[in-house]
Amino acid sequence: MAVENSGMLFYTEHRYYGLSLPHGNKSFQQPYLKQLNLHQSLADLAHFIRHQRSENSEMRDSKVILVGGSYSGSLAAWMTQLYPELIASSWASSAPLLAKADFYEYMEMVSSSINLSYGKNCSLRIERGFKHLVKLFDDDDINDLLGKFHACKDYNPRDPLDRAAFFNGLGNYFALLVQSYRAYIPRLCETLMSLDTNDEVAFVAFLELLNSEGRRTSECQDFGYSSMLQLFSAEADQSSGSMTATTSCIFVLIINLFSARAWFYQTCNEFGWYTTTESPSNLSSAFAREVPLSYFESLCRDAFGVEQSAQLLAQGVKQTNGQFGGFGFNQSERYAQVIFTHGQLDPWRALGQQTGHQAIVLTGYSHVEDLASIRVSDSVQMNLAKLRVMSFLRRHI
Repeated sequence: MAVENSGMLFYTEHRYYGLSLPHGNKSFQQPYLKQLNLHQSLADLAHFIRHQRSENSEMRDSKVILVGGSYSGSLAAWMTQLYPELIASSWASSAPLLAKADFYEYMEMVSSSINLSYGKNCSLRIERGFKHLVKLFDDDDINDLLGKFHACKDYNPRDPLDRAAFFNGLGNYFALLVQSYRAYIPRLCETLMSLDTNDEVAFVAFLELLNSEGRRTSECQDFGYSSMLQLFSAEADQSSGSMTATTSCIFVLIINLFSARAWFYQTCNEFGWYTTTESPSNLSSAFAREVPLSYFESLCRDAFGVEQSAQLLAQGVKQTNGQFGGFGFNQSERYAQVIFTHGQLDPWRALGQQTGHQAIVLTGYSHVEDLASIRVSDSVQMNLAKLRVMSFLRRHI
């Protein structure tokens, strides 16, 4: 698009992410995190645009188009609303717009996407497998299985937070596959379906297979709450971003990024987006009902101090939605210059704009898979969608 419209491409880095640390190595310490917020990041982008126009005479009358995927797609949409004098148009791919603490719809969508990609027999086997694990926990029979997984001795299956951490980590494995590696869903399901005719036996065998293939060390595997909390510690974000062997495990979605603490801080204060499994419907039963919102509220409090309360989270979510309108809006009045795209299989689609003339849902695709040039290997629907996006943006130049 840039070549066809004689445009220049710029990539901007969000403050507190990557190398953009306003207070150096102190940036992730509690007193210095206050300057990490949505409005400040949007103001940074506005300053960048104004600076480029003031420093480059050939750009003073140029139109600005924003393109972003996932959270950066949300930023593109919100920036267009907050600074309409600076932005001509935006493309928001896989962008959640509604801040929501109890994001139970995410895991519902994970189950639904597995069903769509392979069939009900696979999602049903996963559901029965999770229920089997719940029963093992309830009956105090889980220790034998934990021993096979080389669980650390301080893991306490009777502790509610340790228990929630185990089920959250295991659910994250399936969630990551659906969100980022959807092409491997059939392979996962074929393996799971081939291990045994009994659902419970096959699921346990599948976990043992994951454990044997995923182990890279002889050290114990920490499935507990403390290992999840360590991911969001100030010390972890000042390191190289790699967790030690004792804090990594096959079930935990490792955030191997320099900015894990920064992102979690934003979710605790502005967005929520916690993938709970206590849904009011029956759809999330595929991953049991073992991960409540209180688990994430505890992580927020323990990572950032007692003042990081559930009430503060609820207030931040309310403020974000009050400012930007969530996804219940008339696009002729709000976000008229934004086009939204989503993958049908993407769990984040549940909190995005999916209806109207400026929204496209791509069948069979997942998270931000459309953010690339037109390719012969893509489906006809995908390439037509990209042409439609290009046409929309070009009309605003």
